[in-house]
Amino acid sequence: MAFASQPDPWPLKRGETLSNHDWFPFYGHRFLGSKFLSSCLMKQRREDIGTALILWSQAMIQDPGGTLPDCDMELASLARFSTVEEWRAVRDGVLHGWVPVLVEDDTAAEPFLRLGHPGFLQGIVSEMYKRKRGRDGAREAQRLAVRKSRIRKKLEEMRVQKHIISDDRAIFALAEYFEHSDLYATHENLRAAMIEVLGYTGEVAHFPGRSGQMAGGEI
Repeated sequence: MAFASQPDPWPLKRGETLSNHDWFPFYGHRFLGSKFLSSCLMKQRREDIGTALILWSQAMIQDPGGTLPDCDMELASLARFSTVEEWRAVRDGVLHGWVPVLVEDDTAAEPFLRLGHPGFLQGIVSEMYKRKRGRDGAREAQRLAVRKSRIRKKLEEMRVQKHIISDDRAIFALAEYFEHSDLYATHENLRAAMIEVLGYTGEVAHFPGRSGQMAGGEI
């Protein structure tokens, strides 16, 4: 008994984009040896090469990266045709190698269909997105380190006991609190955050305070 083949999943999910990249690697030897190029030349359809390049470039800024919509109206617009009929006349040749793929969407119960190019773009977008996540992770780690340093400095100004200032889990929890709120890490907001996040129910010194004077003793 024959079963209909299921489209393969695309490596990037919905929301995983490369839209901030204005370049992508082009493998010249692979392109020169491709069936797509040979077909265009043999059929005297050199103009299809330019249209395909436009769509490859458009796919890199789509959501998710490396895919295209499976809709002639949208494809005609992306390929810069003035009418859908003009696009349909070249569609089969231009979309050589493009196949339906399943795109996961964390906000939906089921994946949805897009067009993907496993032979050309899939490996490119997978590697580019992997590097993007690495760079984004490094930048976030740096931002977190700066936030934690600022919070520690303010807690020192508030004369919070040193064992709390040196507790990385407590500082991380406070940093996460301010990352996901619209509040600045002021002294008053830090006091409120310590109550909410750390369960602290005591008092700390009001800033600025006179040397040796505490509002209610050390934490």
